[in-house]
Parts: sequence; C-alpha cells; structure tokens
Amino acid sequence: MGLFSLFKKPVIVQDDLFGRLQFIDSKDPSNNYFEGAGFFEPTQCDTEYLIQADIEGPTDEQRQFYLDLQANFEQYVEKITPLIEGEFQNWREDFKITNFTEEFTLVCITIPRQDTYPLIWDMAFTTIHDLDHHVTIDFIGKEPNGVLIDG
Repeated sequence: MGLFSLFKKPVIVQDDLFGRLQFIDSKDPSNNYFEGAGFFEPTQCDTEYLIQADIEGPTDEQRQFYLDLQANFEQYVEKITPLIEGEFQNWREDFKITNFTEEFTLVCITIPRQDTYPLIWDMAFTTIHDLDHHVTIDFIGKEPNGVLIDG
C-alpha cells in the first residue's frame, strides 16, 4: 500500500432505490459492501443499510429484497416479537411487548448478496426498554434465527 492509497477518494454511487451509497472495500472481496441510509416506509423513519455487494453496486435482486422486506415488515415483526420477548425475559421475567412500533426503532438492515444460499442477514433495533443496547435479529432466509442484545 503506497502513501497515495491512504488518500484515495471513497467510491460513492447514487442508486435509484437506496440513494447515496458509499463503497466499503475489504481485502476479501466477498466482504465488500455499501453503506447508506434512507426512508423505510413501514416505520416512517430513516434507517441505515449495509448492502453486501461488489463495486458495481446493489443488484436488482437486492433492491427487490428490500422492497419485499418493506411490504412484509409486519409479518417479520410478528415472527421476531416472541424471540425478543424470550431474550428480555432472561432479565425481566414479566417482559411483554405491547406495541412493537412504539417500543422498538429499526436502525439498520443488512441486505445480503442474493447469489449466496442460504440468505443470511439481520435487522437491528434500538428500544425504549434499554437505551444502552441494540437488539439484533439474525435471519436465515425469511426466518429469524437468533437474537442478540448488545450494548
């Protein structure tokens, strides 16, 4: 790595769906991704996204994945609610989510490469129940696979 590579301009693309994205290069090309943020219709809030992709940018399949996630977000919430409750009940036995959208805020979505199976991705939330922690839900395909509360 030469001195001039330290001053390399970041690669920025303007995507029709995702907006302004910055490319994050990795020594292992399979770990390359774009980061950006935009409006997530179901929550009526901005959220960050990490899009696993090569320098050419997100694929049509990744755009469709994101659109499908928005269209089916309520179904995902129904699937993840019991997992989150179960994890929180390790600390508070009587924990119950009464209104997910008021209690949790989506802050980040990882959009996986669509040519790698199974599709492994996640969504991260903040919550009014613990302001110092993030709640990350891991997915395999359309099914939640685990929950991590991290702070």
